[in-house]
Amino acid sequence: MTPEMQAQLQTLRDTAKTTSFNALSADHRTKVQAIVTSFNSGSVSIADAVTQIDAVLTPSESAAVLAAGQTMRDAMRKAISDANGGSPPPGRQGPPPGAGGGQGQRRPPDAGRILLQLAASPDALRAAVQP
Repeated sequence: MTPEMQAQLQTLRDTAKTTSFNALSADHRTKVQAIVTSFNSGSVSIADAVTQIDAVLTPSESAAVLAAGQTMRDAMRKAISDANGGSPPPGRQGPPPGAGGGQGQRRPPDAGRILLQLAASPDALRAAVQP
């Protein structure tokens, strides 16, 4: 991936993060950031952080975060497709998500997970998913 493409994708992530956090009330923004800080320090697992964040959000805040996440994913897919001369991003083989199937099926987007992935330290995220 070229440095320009990396910068473009990072800009899309930054925009989604800003949009998502701006959709939260000031109190909820503070609570979510505290959960992210706990996750970054290693005192909360991914699953627990996501559950805690989801518990803080109102339905309208969750909807706004989900919309920002979808906008980001769509823009990233388009940017990668455009960079590949119109070809879809590599690695997307088999039925689309939600088309049935069993193992390997992607879970539906979750507002708490989106906020955590956008706000957490990349090092903390990497460490949390390593066996």
